[in-house]
Amino acid sequence: MPQMRIPVEWQAVVSAPNPSAELAALRRAIDAVDEALAGLLASRVCLSHQAQELKARAGLPVIDRRRELEIQHRYEQRWHGAATVARSILSLCREN
Repeated sequence: MPQMRIPVEWQAVVSAPNPSAELAALRRAIDAVDEALAGLLASRVCLSHQAQELKARAGLPVIDRRRELEIQHRYEQRWHGAATVARSILSLCREN
């Protein structure tokens, strides 16, 4: 299983001159990641709803358990425990 790596642009954050500055820099980096995640999740929800509508119009099952397991497996390959995140995202995408 691949290990998580800190992106190069964030590595400098961890070597700030004092704990207060380091914590502030880390929090700014976390906030930037959270902002990016929120945008990506909104896009994923929108795409998922479009796929669900298309499947409903085509008479296909709206939920594809095999596909969901594949997604969870892909997440789990990134880091141990990530399948839980995938399940939460999939659940979010099912909400109207």
